[in-house]
Amino acid sequence: MNTVWYRWVENHLGPQFVERIILTRDKTMVLGDLLIDDKDTIRGQEETPRWEHILFTCCHNQHLALPPTRRRLLSWSDNWREIIDSKRGAEIVESC
Repeated sequence: MNTVWYRWVENHLGPQFVERIILTRDKTMVLGDLLIDDKDTIRGQEETPRWEHILFTCCHNQHLALPPTRRRLLSWSDNWREIIDSKRGAEIVESC
């Protein structure tokens, strides 16, 4: 088990997120609301995953223009909590 990931998550996102870590080869098989990843295209077994893919900006993808329906996180100092909260707000509206 790679404890580096766990320590990074605890230091940058908080201890409440450590228990939510999922390490997998196929991200499309994971159920969730959001996937924050630096890969611009996520491929796997599931053709249309249920999560919203947030592109995390880094050197190999910063030049990519995203369609209006996609969101980008510029860095971990960017307001990632706002992205999470906006998703929670959308779910509350959808359930009404």
